Amino acid sequence: MRILAAIAVLLFAVCFAPAALRAAEDDPDTAGALDTRGETQCPDNHTLSVLGIAALAAAVTWDVDPNGEFAGKLKSSSAEGIIDFGNIWGSGQVIGGGATATFFAGSVGNDEGLRTLGADLMRSYMLSGLVTITLKGAFDRQRPSGGKYSFPSGHTSSAFCIVPVLDHHLGWRATVPALALGVITAMGRMQERHHYLSDVIFGAAVGWAAGDLVIRSFRSGPRSESRAGSGAGNVMLAPGVVGYTASF
Repeated sequence: MRILAAIAVLLFAVCFAPAALRAAEDDPDTAGALDTRGETQCPDNHTLSVLGIAALAAAVTWDVDPNGEFAGKLKSSSAEGIIDFGNIWGSGQVIGGGATATFFAGSVGNDEGLRTLGADLMRSYMLSGLVTITLKGAFDRQRPSGGKYSFPSGHTSSAFCIVPVLDHHLGWRATVPALALGVITAMGRMQERHHYLSDVIFGAAVGWAAGDLVIRSFRSGPRSESRAGSGAGNVMLAPGVVGYTASF
């Protein structure tokens, strides 16, 4: 879709232009022509890169499988029951309710680590939901099943918005299952013909970006002391590829 392709190009331009400017500042032939009183930086360029790649991938896959053949294959697969669980996991009752319950459990139990985790989960969920609802209204895409507001997938964005938060607070032991459940959610939404591939691709990116922005904004210091275990890790998210690296 041309709009998504334009968004991707814009995000890449915003992300990489400062890097080009810094390179020009390092060039002795052009340094004198540039104002070097302050360092030019691109805030959250990794987040912008993910959104740009996802927008481009969504544009490329916009018309993929319009008849739902892939959904039929998922429906008839041996993992149908597991995939269908994603429709439950990505719901507001589970993600939003779980975030709220975590916050109140930490508040009542006077557990600052648990309360902070719940607060970040709630922020991430609300930000992801706000962006998703706005985009749904803007694109007003028809669902494969015939309903409205297909793009992007709200269940998928909800499932992925908790991944960066869990990674920061709890480490790889919580992040790996959350990633797996996010993928299952995306597959479940396609299985039930609620969404197209492009819907879940960009939904995952919106969710991940929301969680990442919350952590960057509210937890700019060292990783939370509430993490379970000493393993450190990094989430890698790209259209069609979800990965995680961990050190022990």
